[in-house]
This record gives sequence, C-alpha cells and structure tokens, in this order.
Amino acid sequence: MIENQEFAEWAEVHGNLYGTAKETLAAAADDGVDLLLDIDCQGAAQLKENYGRAVFIFILPPDMIELEQRLRNRATDRESDIRRRLRNGYDEIRQAAWYDYLVVNDDFSAAKAQLVAIISAERNKTSRNAYLLDAYTLKDQGD
Repeated sequence: MIENQEFAEWAEVHGNLYGTAKETLAAAADDGVDLLLDIDCQGAAQLKENYGRAVFIFILPPDMIELEQRLRNRATDRESDIRRRLRNGYDEIRQAAWYDYLVVNDDFSAAKAQLVAIISAERNKTSRNAYLLDAYTLKDQGD
C-alpha cells in the first residue's frame, strides 16, 4: 500500500509501521462520518499538509511520571520498548503546539467530555455549515 500510495498518512512508530488508508477517509467523507484517528505526530503532520479540514487534538498525559507508570502497568512492553516510548513521548510533546487543541488525559471522563465538546464545536463552525445560510440569502426582488 505504501508503494501504491494508498495511505493518506503512514509512519514507522516505535519500530512498527502504521497508516490510514485513503479509502477509509474517502468512505467516511462520502458517508458524512467523523473519524477519530489515533496517530502519531508524523502521521498528523502528513494529514495536516494534505487534508486542510482535519482537526488535530493532542492528548497529553498528566505528566511524564504518570506516562511511564501507565506504560509499565500495561505489562506488555520490554524495558527497551518503554524507554523508546518515553523518548518518543518527549519528542512528540515538543510538537504539540501546532495542534488545534490539547486535552490532558488525567481523568478519563473529563478528557472524554472535552473531546466531545471539541467535536461538537467543530461540527457547528460557520465554515463547515455555510450552506445553511443559503436559505436566508435574500433573492433579488427586482429593487
């Protein structure tokens, strides 16, 4: 799929390849469905460059100590993987300033509510709904 340029974004992250198929984005757009993608900064930068209407939300850990604790509590990664993920986390947080929104994932319910609020606000932006104003545009009445 990489060779055939079938990805809207793709990157190597933590030693693995990840990507989002162009077909997935096209199908969602055709169906009028919002997508929430869990992607790293490399993929987000590719999408930002190629998909201007996308909204970028950076999910922050409460702090790096908590991030490390969460990684260790998963008990799925080797020590070297945890260290690599923490290094990558520092690098990604340095890039967070170009995102549209920041959400701290300290309390899951609060973070979820913030995500819902962002999605709701974005859905109601004038730029996304300008067609609604067409019905109110005064027609030329011969004056």
